[in-house]
Amino acid sequence: MQTFDWIVIGGGITGAALGYELTKKGFSVLLLEQNATPQNATRYSYGGLAYWSGTSELTRQLCSEGIERHRILSQELDGDTQFRELDLILTIDADDDPEQVAAAYRQLAIAPELLSVTEACKMEPLLNPHAIAGALTLRHGHIQPEMTALAYCQAAMRAGGEMQIDRVVGFVGENQRIVGVTTPTATYYSENVVYSGWFKSDAAEKRWHKCPGVFLPRRNDRNAAS
Repeated sequence: MQTFDWIVIGGGITGAALGYELTKKGFSVLLLEQNATPQNATRYSYGGLAYWSGTSELTRQLCSEGIERHRILSQELDGDTQFRELDLILTIDADDDPEQVAAAYRQLAIAPELLSVTEACKMEPLLNPHAIAGALTLRHGHIQPEMTALAYCQAAMRAGGEMQIDRVVGFVGENQRIVGVTTPTATYYSENVVYSGWFKSDAAEKRWHKCPGVFLPRRNDRNAAS
């Protein structure tokens, strides 16, 4: 019987990062991903790190601590996340007032710089000067999401975690709690099951929420991370 402290379902960046952090804390962890080449949100993510966008004390702290982690993450994981920081340009529609748009962004942790049409086109020559009233610019983080998830998975396995390419098809229940999962090839046991995948429908999500012993990120948390 294969038993783990934690089972994490979903090998995207969320599941991979969680599996790594749990393994680093000394827990025995099994990460289950159904596809050898994942078909998940991580694969289709553009990898932006908007660390400038915090508006509350909490989100500013998360943005600040998050970007500091990403700046050293490749070294920590011993895997290239292709982290970089770029000059982001946010164009302002020709019908909008640039000063008003810029004022709306001043609540952010890092306020962008307002550019004139000429300055914006100098920074990005492909812009149509007749279609904009100006632009905002600031530094923006970026990673390669699939490579980052892979680096997390490999680091977790080096630290003692286990990963299987297998699809969860059912659960093992005991005393109204989930204590394991079943796949077409095996049964794995754990007191803690985390679902880090995505739902095809709201009904499917609601069924998971009713499963005791399964941990799900709250909807608002998932939206903020996407």
